[in-house]
Amino acid sequence: MRGGDYVLMARRRAGLTQRELAERLGLRQATIARWERGDRQVGFEDVEAVAAACGLRLDAHLNVEDRSWWSQIALQLERDPLDRVRRLTPPGSSDLVAGLSALAASAHPLVVIGEVAGALQGWPLVLGDTVIEVCAESARPPTDVSRRRGRHDYELTGGARLRVVDVPPGTQGLRDLMRGSESTHIEGLELRVASVLDLLRIADASTRRSARIEALAYQAVLDVRTARCEATTADERAPTERIEAWLKEQTPVAT
Repeated sequence: MRGGDYVLMARRRAGLTQRELAERLGLRQATIARWERGDRQVGFEDVEAVAAACGLRLDAHLNVEDRSWWSQIALQLERDPLDRVRRLTPPGSSDLVAGLSALAASAHPLVVIGEVAGALQGWPLVLGDTVIEVCAESARPPTDVSRRRGRHDYELTGGARLRVVDVPPGTQGLRDLMRGSESTHIEGLELRVASVLDLLRIADASTRRSARIEALAYQAVLDVRTARCEATTADERAPTERIEAWLKEQTPVAT
């Protein structure tokens, strides 16, 4: 991850605009913008100052770099987002793609979050909780449901389960997540999915037991995306061959 990613995560977690953060730090708004775009490198002390200005504390750890997920992620990123979900759904589970299609057809303002969003964005983890989790402004279901399973849990027509969250951890709710969300199209219909950075922000602020491993998976997706952008795109080999060749070119990691 880039230093600018931490700046963006902290600022959005605090619900600040770039201008508001700049004023707290005594900087120009353009400086914050350059940091977040990656146009200007951010020093460690700058990231610490940003965290403090956002009411947060930077908790740094030195971990052994693990690239064991890289090849899986690279292969996932070659696939269509819906195919990524199909391949990570355990056998015998409900049809998550049909559930996503129903959400897209509802045209309700929402952003997909949780494990299904991780799969759509290319992470390598098999879905352990086959529930479609969405952020919406209301606890009411954004589409037709066959029955209610809990306070904010529903069963969609076709068997897929739906969980509606109004304010996920580390966010300011739907409008916050909508700004960085990305578009996935299902049968010509648009569905908004939380960005990898925002999914990482949610996992980082979550107290769930699985949040730590999810955060590592999101970081790995960001690393692979960055490395792939730096690799040549003028390659006509099959995806699997191109990925293997690309991985061999990466800097070896001592174990």
